[in-house]
This record gives sequence, C-alpha cells and structure tokens, in this order.
Amino acid sequence: MIRPRVVVLAALLLILAVPEAIAQGPAKAPAPNPAQNLECPRWREAFAGMPVRMVSVQAGARSIALRVKAADTGERQAGGFQCATPEEIKRHLILFDFGREIVTQFHMQNVPAALDIAFVKEDGRIFAILKMDPSPTELYGPLGSFRYAVEAHAGFFANQGIRQGEARLVLPPAR
Repeated sequence: MIRPRVVVLAALLLILAVPEAIAQGPAKAPAPNPAQNLECPRWREAFAGMPVRMVSVQAGARSIALRVKAADTGERQAGGFQCATPEEIKRHLILFDFGREIVTQFHMQNVPAALDIAFVKEDGRIFAILKMDPSPTELYGPLGSFRYAVEAHAGFFANQGIRQGEARLVLPPAR
C-alpha cells in the first residue's frame, strides 16, 4: 500500500535532486539505506520489543535448540526484520505465531540481507523453506496454509541440516 505522505515526500526529494544530478552527470545509484526510511523507528521499536523464547527443531535424530525473538503482536509481525542491521539478522531468528493456520505472504521491503523462512503447520511439521532476497516488491509464501514461520539469515536452515518435509518445530507447552 502506498502512503500519500510517502509519495509526496518522494516527489519533493526527486524535484530537489534533479538539478544537482544533472550538474553532476551520470553516476552509479547509491545502495538503498533502510535506516533512512521514515517507518524505521517504528520497526526498530517493534523488533527491540520482541520477547525471547526457546524452541527446538527435531531434524532426524537431532534436537536443535533455538533462541528466537517472538513476533507475538500484529505490530511485531508487520515489522519482522525491517530496518534491522545485517549483524542483527545474522544473530537473531524470528518466530511468527499466527494463532491458527493462515494463508499470507511475506515481503522483504527495508530488509538489508537475504533471509531463509521456514513455514510450519499447526502440528509443527516444517513443510516449506524459501530463500527471500531483499526487494521492495517481491512477495514470498508457501503453497498452502501455515501457523508458524521462522525467519533466519540465508543459509541457516541448510547449515543446521533442517530440511523441509523432514523436520519439526517443537514449542514448549503453553503456560
């Protein structure tokens, strides 16, 4: 969804930048900087407020303990890794629990590094793992409904030996 104030701001910035760009001649476009996004303070706050939980993944005979940040509210789910640093993405995993199986897609707007995302059924079965590349427009989702999703840096699941169709997410009993 395009917000009107963002469109007006973008148009104003473009008008101000054109005369300077013409004077400087052709140049390589700078890499996007998510930290300059007007929504970043909101997403940074949502990320910082995510509680930490312990979960595990059963992959064959192995049980892998994972420390995850829980995207446990709509605001935290909407924020995810938006405006996080590449170092934060390397260091953290995010668990999304939608409370029931749903069909939705994830985006990579304002995310500075590629992610892996595991989609999990209500019973804990990891049925799809996708790589998501930074993009302001691309959407990612599995073929089918899911209750949980786990985001990690690209390559995480393969490096841990976690494969779709063979692994299961195990959450501690609800208190």
